Amino acid sequence: MLVNKVENREWKPTETSGVERSLFRNNDAGGRSSVVRLRKQARVPRHAHHGNEEVVVLSGTVLIGGVELGEGDYLFTQPGEEHDVVALTDAVIFVSSQKSVTVVE
Repeated sequence: MLVNKVENREWKPTETSGVERSLFRNNDAGGRSSVVRLRKQARVPRHAHHGNEEVVVLSGTVLIGGVELGEGDYLFTQPGEEHDVVALTDAVIFVSSQKSVTVVE
């Protein structure tokens, strides 16, 4: 069993300005589960998925692949699909990816 308590969460900057990640775990296929914190107007570049991905918006509002999502909304991405992520407000999202992604822009 893996437990990640909020009070022990470590936030690390990503290669994208205004985006931090708190990693829960990496999986054997190259994917990972994490919480991602985005500052308003931060943008994760367009990327292609090699496996399934699930996203739940925990707080704030984001635009993922042109679809506006708010607190409690869920997104499922299949292998081969591409999208970017834009924070319309400060936001926190849970992301679980089956495999790695490739930046396409």
